[in-house]
Amino acid sequence: MNTNRATTSTPADRITQILSRGTELTAYGDYFAALQVFTAVYQTVAPDKYPQGLSSYGLCLSRVEHKNRLGAELCERAMVLQPYDASHRANLVRLYAGTKNRKKAVEVLEKGLSRVRQNARLLYVRDEIGYRKAPSLRFLRRTDPVNKLYSRCARFLTMPVSLSAVKELLRAGWRSLAGFVAGDDESSTPVRRIARA
Repeated sequence: MNTNRATTSTPADRITQILSRGTELTAYGDYFAALQVFTAVYQTVAPDKYPQGLSSYGLCLSRVEHKNRLGAELCERAMVLQPYDASHRANLVRLYAGTKNRKKAVEVLEKGLSRVRQNARLLYVRDEIGYRKAPSLRFLRRTDPVNKLYSRCARFLTMPVSLSAVKELLRAGWRSLAGFVAGDDESSTPVRRIARA
């Protein structure tokens, strides 16, 4: 009997290990080294047979060689071949964010989050690209003062507040409330003075 059977690896296992190493390098941000790994693998093996590193390869092509269209196509192809793997969608979002195409990045991210609500990779990428929620009053610009005040008041009203804080705000009046919601230190001081008096 051959006892070395368990220690020998097949070429498919070695390719999978090499691709996972390239994916790790991409995750660490070493795109140049990862690109060399993926180029060596995908020149000898059909990408459709091993799609697990395809989106990382596309991201590396975009970041190192600035081949953005080819990189996006590879990411989309990986999403078709492995629709259950959210890392392909995350790499496509990173690619679009890196090429300053924020609108497309947000579209891909929202579509991915609508399919898989609490995926850790997509939530991490959402934080990574600085995703912002829509303004409270969508018919006004984000920078409009009315929209800013309404957003702060709405956020303040949804926060858990103690009864003593509500009493302080009622004693201080609306002017101090607007300053308190805005986070001004000067306006919160009179509230404390009024509460003590």
